Amino acid sequence: MLKIALSGIVLTSVISLVSPTLVLAQAQPFKAVEQPRDWTVDIGGGMVHGFSPAGKDPNKTRFTPWASANWKGRVYANGLDGLGINTFKRDDFNAGFQLRPRYSGQSDLEGLDLPGRGVDLATYAYKRIGDHTVIGGRIASDISDESRGMDVFVSVARQDITRVGLLQSMVYVRGGDKNTNQAFYGVDAREAAATGLERYELGGGLQSTGLVLMMMTPIGDKYGVGTFVNAERALGDVADSPLIERRKHGEMAYRGGIVVVRRFHSQ
Repeated sequence: MLKIALSGIVLTSVISLVSPTLVLAQAQPFKAVEQPRDWTVDIGGGMVHGFSPAGKDPNKTRFTPWASANWKGRVYANGLDGLGINTFKRDDFNAGFQLRPRYSGQSDLEGLDLPGRGVDLATYAYKRIGDHTVIGGRIASDISDESRGMDVFVSVARQDITRVGLLQSMVYVRGGDKNTNQAFYGVDAREAAATGLERYELGGGLQSTGLVLMMMTPIGDKYGVGTFVNAERALGDVADSPLIERRKHGEMAYRGGIVVVRRFHSQ
């Protein structure tokens, strides 16, 4: 594995789709597809490739557990978004704050350091345009002194009801400041001497852009099955990092999986 931050946005989104009630508690204000509940709890998991919240090799396919909860679409918690609150909530607009866990990976190179697990404080805003499209993003700042940096995430997403189930497509762009980019994609002088890699320093700028396709198929009123695929391409100075060059698919990263969730909710 390389010195790459592991992104949880794909897994978060697909599990949110598996339980339509959970969508109401997340940041993006898609139209509700079933009756709102006072509270929901979702438990499940599935086989996921390309992401490991435990910091293991993302190139392997592993079972990934999941648990989440929300209250009246205002307060929510899960293993990837952390603890969040929709401070401003309307039918077509959400804005709020999150305490987000930041997951890191492992390195197969002795002498290459990784920021440890940390916590970000994020603020976000999302607006629905028409009946199907949501645009917006978030700004997050590391408050655990692991990277001491900030990053930005912007997306355009669409949700449609099909014969098979609920389909969501999303295009996104991620970026970071100098501290974040250097912490996860840079090689300092000490690391270069220890690993034999070329020294590499980055400034702030874009990190990656990606496309996600997700499908949710309900099974009765208590279960749901979700599948997703994600392709992501490194951008700018990040794409030229020697760590990206060592990655299995170079500038490209691929993720996918299938997740099953059991729903519990108020009447």
